[in-house]
Amino acid sequence: MHIFFENQSAKVYYDTALDALFLEYTNKVTCHDQFVVINTAVLNAFTKLQTQKFIADVRKMGVIGIESQKWVVDYLLPGMIKHLASKDLIHVQFMDEVEIFSKIAANKIKDKSSQAIKGIQISQFSNRAKMETYLKSF
Repeated sequence: MHIFFENQSAKVYYDTALDALFLEYTNKVTCHDQFVVINTAVLNAFTKLQTQKFIADVRKMGVIGIESQKWVVDYLLPGMIKHLASKDLIHVQFMDEVEIFSKIAANKIKDKSSQAIKGIQISQFSNRAKMETYLKSF
C-alpha cells in the first residue's frame, strides 16, 4: 500500500492487491473546501498511476452537499477519464447500507455521472468480498 494523502477525514492510497486507487473516508467531511482538498489529492494520485480502477469508500463520509457532488461529476471523474485516454474508468462506491446520507449522495453521483460522462463504469457494493471479486475481474 502506498499512501498519497491523509488527513482527519480521509486517506488516499494505492491498493496493490486490487490494482486500484482507494479513497477511504475515515470521518465525516466537514465542508465543501475540505471535500475538494481530499478529492484533488485523489485526482493527483490517480494521474501518477497506471490503474483504471478507483474505489470510494463512503461509509463514514457523512452528508456532502450538492456543490461537492457536482464537483465530482464536473472535475474529478472527467479528470480521471482524461488521464486514461481511451480506457474506461472502473469506479466502485463501497457503502454501508445503513448510512443513508452517504448512500443518497453516492447514488446521486452515480446517476449524474452515468448520464453526463462517457467512459465510466460505476458499481456499488456493501460487501467487501464481492467488491474485491468484481475488481479482480478486470
